[in-house]
Amino acid sequence: MDITLINPPEQMRVWAGIPKAQAHGVYCFPPLGLMYVQASVEARTPFKAEIYDPVVDDLDYPDFEAELRRYPLDFVGVEAYTHSLPDVQQTINIVRKINPDATIVIGGPHCSMFPEYAIQLDGVDAMATGDGEDTFVDMVNAYNEGKSFEGINGVWFKDKDGTVVKNADRKSTKRLDAYPWPDRSRIRYQDYYLPGTKAPMVTTAITSRGCPHSCPFCLTYKRQYRIRNIESILDEVEHCISLGIGELMFIDDLFTPNSQWVLKFCDGIEKRGLKFQWSYKTTIAGTTREQIRRCGEMGCNKIHFGVESTNNEGLDAWGKHCDTDDVHRVFKWCREEGVRSVAYIMLGGPHERTMDEAIVNLDEMLKLDADYAVFAVFSPYPGTESFEEGAKKGLYAADCWDQMMKDPLCGVEVPACWEEHLSSAEILELLKIAHRKFYFRPKFLARTALSMTTLDEFKRLTAGAMSIVKLELLDSKSRTAPV
Repeated sequence: MDITLINPPEQMRVWAGIPKAQAHGVYCFPPLGLMYVQASVEARTPFKAEIYDPVVDDLDYPDFEAELRRYPLDFVGVEAYTHSLPDVQQTINIVRKINPDATIVIGGPHCSMFPEYAIQLDGVDAMATGDGEDTFVDMVNAYNEGKSFEGINGVWFKDKDGTVVKNADRKSTKRLDAYPWPDRSRIRYQDYYLPGTKAPMVTTAITSRGCPHSCPFCLTYKRQYRIRNIESILDEVEHCISLGIGELMFIDDLFTPNSQWVLKFCDGIEKRGLKFQWSYKTTIAGTTREQIRRCGEMGCNKIHFGVESTNNEGLDAWGKHCDTDDVHRVFKWCREEGVRSVAYIMLGGPHERTMDEAIVNLDEMLKLDADYAVFAVFSPYPGTESFEEGAKKGLYAADCWDQMMKDPLCGVEVPACWEEHLSSAEILELLKIAHRKFYFRPKFLARTALSMTTLDEFKRLTAGAMSIVKLELLDSKSRTAPV
């Protein structure tokens, strides 16, 4: 039995927040979701599962189809994110073209958040919701035995006449360590890259699933927040080190459930004597100076903070549970403890009513003196409080995303920004101004030049600089623009 797991190309993705022209070439993350499924299939069945990721080579669809023909398309899994639905549908269409008899299963965040729409995608035979590891393994075994997917918890499928059958939900396990972590030797791990990293080879990892917060703008699946055992995480780190990977970015929505957990994680690194560089994403609220110091001692070279706004009105609007004094204090600690900081900032939110007001907020952000900044346009995502608010205000059709989810290739327009106060052209200009103000400062350029220690870091920072140049060349009518 042949199993192929596909990460769809990124050729038609809905680029909201950060334009494709700016993001292209700056980062390429390994497909961790598929890698977890692959690991479970190969640990718990006699079958092999091959991952095909055309994103790492930035393939267009003719080249993707030519390469895909080399794979045995018998039992196929396709990962689905809501903003990638046009690529998901096109991928399914190509698989069906190559092998009309293929069994096509989709899974991923979109299936868990919008299952009614996901199962209706043309060409899909079945869908796995929630954690895919247990569900997909059961589907593989049923398929191998010539059985239907009837009765497999967590599966929706279409019967012979196209009727959708909804099995019972599958309860999420609280024991994430029951799932084997990804074996990076099974993919082209050397070819993935992350922005601003120092080591020649880098990768991503997760220590938890879900998020305990309820930010009004976020599309994260919040069904249940669960944390892995620290020893299991460190086993995975050791595996990465054995492959020559020298740096990891933990991309959990929230790496730090509390400071004590982080301190125990650092203690585990020290006890094992592990030498690697790492970074993580977290919030201002709950971050302590002791946590920053200890992480720095154990190889953490960068902390990514979801600041979103540097005025109290914006912090309240985004539900950040902190104020501007807290934000400045944490960034000051990072500077004093020698750990690089990254500020994630959203532009063009409902609380920014004029360009002058938005630029004042940018100037306040500069006072944080962060080492790096990631600027993104606020985009109302489907299923969020922010989207519902915008629809009520008449900023866009309430069913625009519903139309796209039903037929991803229909060409319907979905909102990429919030045009209550500022126009799309103004918001794009604001994005450009933000990058100029932050990255063209003599202080930033000097600090970056002095802190650069490896050729790989230079190459990745150069790619970041080129992304700013590409951003400057965009206009609001460009298809690659975010607005």
